[in-house]
Amino acid sequence: MFAAGVWVAACAPASASVAGPVPGGAPEGALTGVLPALGAFEGLASWYGPGFAGRRTASGEVFDPGALTAAHRTLPFGTVVRVVNLANGRSVEVRINDRGPFKPDRVIDLSRASAEALDMIRTGVGRVRIEPIVAGAGALRLAVAPDLRGFEARSERHLPGQLLLLRSERLAEAVVVRVVGGDVGSGADLFVAPELYLALGPVVTARSD
Repeated sequence: MFAAGVWVAACAPASASVAGPVPGGAPEGALTGVLPALGAFEGLASWYGPGFAGRRTASGEVFDPGALTAAHRTLPFGTVVRVVNLANGRSVEVRINDRGPFKPDRVIDLSRASAEALDMIRTGVGRVRIEPIVAGAGALRLAVAPDLRGFEARSERHLPGQLLLLRSERLAEAVVVRVVGGDVGSGADLFVAPELYLALGPVVTARSD
């Protein structure tokens, strides 16, 4: 459906969250900012810890199995989410500080302490609901501009003509957008075309050259 971009070796990563109205129907909660736009989602959780204590996580922190942390593929580091074990109703708030899980059927990898709080140590894997409650420092708000078409974008943080590579869990490959101007207004960080907003879903990772 969309053209995929080639990752640029010298890209600097930044994360973006989708927010803002969509003509013809807005995603539930999308009008009130970054966190409601992230939305709750469900999937399989696992936990890790043995053999990783003291090692560096993807965020640069030292991994502590006793801390309430977790790994997620795309959520910005520092994002805090509430994880609810759907089998028993127990919940815990964890902070994203690592990348993973690397098995395609799982959505989050918990520290041992987090898994203990959910009573998941024995089972190892469980179905959970994940509710973002605090956005990471790198989160940006993405909104819709009806006048934009295709892969056009407006950003006050990037120069006109600059290419941004957006990656979403909904799409298998990266999508390239071209910044065509600034002056986004309305408190948003980046505007895209309505059809692109709907295709990417609520959370993307952005890279710029």
